[in-house]
Amino acid sequence: MTRRGFLSKLFGTRRPQEMAFFAIQVAFNYYGKETLRSELHRLIAESVHDETPEEKRRFFKRLTSKLQEAIPYFEYGYWDFITDAEAAEREFNHWINDIEANMATEEEEVAEKVDEVMRLSSSKYYVVISLIFLLEASPMLDDLAALIDEIPEEAFADRETFAKLIAAINYFDFEYCFGDAVYIMPGNEQDGISYEDLAGEGWEYLRLIS
Repeated sequence: MTRRGFLSKLFGTRRPQEMAFFAIQVAFNYYGKETLRSELHRLIAESVHDETPEEKRRFFKRLTSKLQEAIPYFEYGYWDFITDAEAAEREFNHWINDIEANMATEEEEVAEKVDEVMRLSSSKYYVVISLIFLLEASPMLDDLAALIDEIPEEAFADRETFAKLIAAINYFDFEYCFGDAVYIMPGNEQDGISYEDLAGEGWEYLRLIS
């Protein structure tokens, strides 16, 4: 399931001068709270593409609230922050193109087959959600950069770090957001991803969240 919107040194103390790329991807085991999967699907499905900045703010506040509930069940994740403008725009497009290439986005595909990720097990208890942003230089972006500057490298995959980064989205000013996208995989409420899938090809970059 997809939600996309368009409006208008990696780490370190240098502030973004034009724009920055920010993304979080987490795989969580929804078995801990089975309703989370359907709640996230419904929330994303209810959103519309032509939203005002205030509508975007409300949507992401609801979404991050749901993700805060899922934090105890986070098992794997990855996040990135790029402040070079050219690289930021390139990475934003790369994430979107890569995820969409591996998702069943047509209704008939969802009905007939699972997403184009090889299924190796019938124990499909994982959901992967991705939040992707292309942010314009602003005081809001400076605050995000300052937060990220304070994260030591050894804590990049800590559960607390993911919690802080998700909470930071609540303070985004979408007047200064060139683009945003949210993806949930698999793209329907009945399917899931197995542990064997996540340990296989295509997910090697994910880090164990501790």
